[in-house]
Amino acid sequence: MEVGGGSNNRRRGKAIADIVLCFCGLPAKISQVWTDKNLGRRFYGCERYKWFDEEEAFGWQKEALIEARNQIRQKDKTIAELKVTIYELQSDLVKKEEAEEDIIHNFLKL
Repeated sequence: MEVGGGSNNRRRGKAIADIVLCFCGLPAKISQVWTDKNLGRRFYGCERYKWFDEEEAFGWQKEALIEARNQIRQKDKTIAELKVTIYELQSDLVKKEEAEEDIIHNFLKL
């Protein structure tokens, strides 16, 4: 990977100098991985990649990242379950409102 480079890039200004290029010459973006081995590590992504931060997380930092990741996953699961519950309650409410309208309509026919 190389940053900027070439006289062409120097003429274009500061924004070009901050672009990280892949070995193939395409711009590489910083991504983050959440696997147990490389928890929270950032890397320059393309078909070939390079770690943005040179060291792996370990010790209390790794444990804290794993705990935070697991809490986020659990909260995401809870949110998904709550969305299903809300949908079901809304559907039940619509059915009850329709039944109520039918009862009122039938009563008014009497």
